[in-house]
Amino acid sequence: MNLNDYFKDFDGQPLRINNEPQIVGHIVAQCLFNGTSIRPSGNQQTDTDKKLRAYRLCMQIMDAEGEIDITAEDAVIIKEAVSGLTPGCYSQVVKLIEK
Repeated sequence: MNLNDYFKDFDGQPLRINNEPQIVGHIVAQCLFNGTSIRPSGNQQTDTDKKLRAYRLCMQIMDAEGEIDITAEDAVIIKEAVSGLTPGCYSQVVKLIEK
């Protein structure tokens, strides 16, 4: 999976916030770091493991200069983490995961 691209807006142009194009990897990493959309399971050990995995993924994405390999479990964590994004941005992340 390669997240070193810009989010696209509704007409296919790079999505800009404060006139800065938004890099998919940076936003995904920020969502993983914040963890606010990662659903708790109710099991403390499972939730702790999810937090640690989210942080590891965040750092892996930020350190990547190209493709990264993710597991099916990683994909679930990423999808949860970015679920608070707009439908357009969320869909772009899911499309990259499923590519």
